[in-house]
Amino acid sequence: MSSIDRSRLAIPALGGLYSVLACIATPLLRVCAGLILMVHGWPKIQAPLKYAGMTESLGFHPGVFWSPLLAGTEFIGGLLLAIGFLTRFAAAGATVVLLVTVYFHWVVQGQGLAGSEKSILWSAITLLFVAHGGGAFSVDRLLKREF
Repeated sequence: MSSIDRSRLAIPALGGLYSVLACIATPLLRVCAGLILMVHGWPKIQAPLKYAGMTESLGFHPGVFWSPLLAGTEFIGGLLLAIGFLTRFAAAGATVVLLVTVYFHWVVQGQGLAGSEKSILWSAITLLFVAHGGGAFSVDRLLKREF
């Protein structure tokens, strides 16, 4: 359990709650991010050719090669992130994909921040796991190994 210095809190009685939340917040974010990436990648897994055109619009040719790779990065990478296995590797792949979508929305489509904010947020979330790994309640921690 994380240690919270209650003497620094405006309401010291909340220290116990904050300690519990500190232990579960990062694993919860990892699981949620992984599951949402899986949901986002699932349609691409089911019909990769349908997304080949979108992949080519990002500048990745041929789309029939890159689309399944994108689908795998989102779906399989999301699964790995959710369970915390090879967390840094999975999160790095997702971060690259998400930064490409930031570029696409911001530069190619000219939407600027208004069209990119979700991808920027998701990039920051996945980058957190590149930097810090799977953390508590992860397979990486269980195996005592990290990428």
